[in-house]
Amino acid sequence: MFPPELTTELHIRSQVYRLVPHPQFEGMPYGQEGREGTVYKLVNNAGESSALKVFRPAFRKPSVMKLTELMADMKDHSGLRVWSRTILNPLEDMELLGQYPELLYSAHMPWIEGKTWSEFMLDREVTTPEKSLKLASVLVSTMAVLEQAGIAHADLSAANLLIVNANQESEDMSVELVDVEGMYAKQLEEPDNLPEGATGYTPPFLREYGDWSPQSDRFAGGILLAEMLAWSSTDICKYAWGDSYFDPQEMQQPSERYTLLQATLERQYGPEVAALLSRLWSAEQLQQCPTFGEWQIALASAKQFVEQAAKVVSDPDTELQQPEEETVNLPSEYAVDALTSAQENQLARARQLERQGNLTSAFWEYGKLIEQFKERTPFHIEIGIAMEQVQEGIDQTVFNPEPKQTLVKKGWAQLLHQNKQSSYERLWIYVIGGSVGALVFAFIIYVIGLFK
Repeated sequence: MFPPELTTELHIRSQVYRLVPHPQFEGMPYGQEGREGTVYKLVNNAGESSALKVFRPAFRKPSVMKLTELMADMKDHSGLRVWSRTILNPLEDMELLGQYPELLYSAHMPWIEGKTWSEFMLDREVTTPEKSLKLASVLVSTMAVLEQAGIAHADLSAANLLIVNANQESEDMSVELVDVEGMYAKQLEEPDNLPEGATGYTPPFLREYGDWSPQSDRFAGGILLAEMLAWSSTDICKYAWGDSYFDPQEMQQPSERYTLLQATLERQYGPEVAALLSRLWSAEQLQQCPTFGEWQIALASAKQFVEQAAKVVSDPDTELQQPEEETVNLPSEYAVDALTSAQENQLARARQLERQGNLTSAFWEYGKLIEQFKERTPFHIEIGIAMEQVQEGIDQTVFNPEPKQTLVKKGWAQLLHQNKQSSYERLWIYVIGGSVGALVFAFIIYVIGLFK
């Protein structure tokens, strides 16, 4: 039975580990419960800490091996420390699994000290604009790397973001993604248990069915970035709903919280950041939400906006101006050009054709548009994803035509409907004719009665 006694030693590959006792409950192992399982803190003979995630039976699947292989290529990126992991499996860990079968497909990974963003918000501790901007910048950098690789966390929320060194200088802070087992990648199979229900990060159009696609993180990620940026405002902290800023039931609805957040972002970071939140709030599908590349550009401008605001405080004679576009320095891999008016019209036309079901024409419009952007830029990636979805719709139309039997049934039903209409028309003629005849007959009888 797992967990065993605290004195039990676990032999994982070439190391020996013991469970760490809980700091508040004597005699119990230190474990953190999650949706998919429990994460236990371990320590080896050298005093080095690590984590062992033991999954619940419904989540113990061999596919986690393939997921770990995919993670190995990106584990060195900032924010992805838990991607450096070992999966306990029968081929390499039979002796340990023989003792504790519950450890099948468990993940052994680094232990990361920190507090979740949801805990951070519940503490209601106000940060500085510089610190908030640092948190948001670190998160968006990680999300942009995943986005450009066609990968999504797919369960992004405040509880799955771990803030490291939250009380230290802003340069030492980092944001780590945890609970990544349900992430999206083209090489992976869709999980059986997608997150359900309404949270402070779920738009109404995803509450019933959820989403597992390259765009899965766009809405939740945008809300998280807005929360981090605005957490330097006392009013924002004061009026936050709970472990998320928004009440789950007010998502994408007019509300005082949204108005306050919008005004706070514009005042502290400039109109570009506020415009992205506005676009996110009015989106009707994930493709309409800002990409993380766009958020990166806006945050680069926001950094200069904050610096200029600080100068105004120290020197009231300094005029606060919007930063010029050419002063925004981004890594070349993230650099994109803004859409021209013609490109915006072309994109709108393609989306309209797609909504109308004219998929072939939509695909043609997207194809002409994607050629105007460099590969791996956010707009190129977004349009490429849209083209893949349109292509899937075309394939379904071509390879799953409407059965002839259905067409025959529709024609027969239409004919019956027409015959019914004809019968009703004849019936009304008979009724009207009979009524007129009865009136004439009654008049004749009345006239005869007068002459008598």
